[in-house]
Amino acid sequence: MTDGISTPSNATKVPKLIGIGVLFIFCIVLMTLTKLPEVRITGFLQGMVQSALDPYGIYLSDHGRQLSFLKGLTYTLDHPTLELADQTRIEFDDLTVRPKLLMLLTGKMGVSARLHQGASEIALDAGGKGDKIDASLSLQDIDLGKLGVLAFAAGLKGGGIISGTGHIDGALSDLSTLNGNLDFKLKKIHLDEQNLMGFQIPSINVSEGDLTIEIRSGKLVIKSVQIGKGTDDLRVSVSGDMALNRNLNSSALNLRAVLGISDKVKQSFSILESILGSAKMSDGRYAYKLTGSLAAPMPIPDPGK
Repeated sequence: MTDGISTPSNATKVPKLIGIGVLFIFCIVLMTLTKLPEVRITGFLQGMVQSALDPYGIYLSDHGRQLSFLKGLTYTLDHPTLELADQTRIEFDDLTVRPKLLMLLTGKMGVSARLHQGASEIALDAGGKGDKIDASLSLQDIDLGKLGVLAFAAGLKGGGIISGTGHIDGALSDLSTLNGNLDFKLKKIHLDEQNLMGFQIPSINVSEGDLTIEIRSGKLVIKSVQIGKGTDDLRVSVSGDMALNRNLNSSALNLRAVLGISDKVKQSFSILESILGSAKMSDGRYAYKLTGSLAAPMPIPDPGK
């Protein structure tokens, strides 16, 4: 204290100096970017997006690109198309990507992305370094049929609407480090009449469903998985957990699934009773314990409970 005037302590000065330094570096980066030709910047950003998709065998194309600095560095693709490894093509209205420049200054990668398809939106906010990630996902009225999710994941023809949120953090090279949660709602689920593994499957309609799953140190713990209700053609509830393995397909299953099937489906698929009969419960539903691995599940009839 000198002449009644207080002097800022070193503890107060240091955070201010760090803040000023970060702001200075950020301004230099921004000024450098603004002086670069737009085509070089868009090419750099396009490379970042494509490199994130390469491990999944997904190729990204578009009908045009735009760069803007009005609300931070924003990169927009007009009518982007994702081509999956099986040559399935998924088209969107636009994709907006915003790199997190402040994270880049600390040696980390960070990005916010928005995908639109009509009234549907997929929002991703992610950051990380190396294979360690911290990502949040939000889905708003996503049409599973248009995205080809059922066809890609299970070879099924059909669709439905999904909304909800999810969060995950940990190292992708060691799935036992993952933690997070998934909370999704389903509605208007339908499977088309189709041939599946040599059997002719009738059309199936389900009004709604919900999936609530926690990820605890690499274990997926099912809090609630309930598909269908009342007189829906199919009703499924699942409990238990799945221990994630470094090789995802080798993840160990410890699940119990209970199926309810409408009389309409049973009549259209007469062989169903002979296939599921050993798992039939007293209330007419069918129960199975699922063990083994994700790639090779072993369903064991479990009607006793």
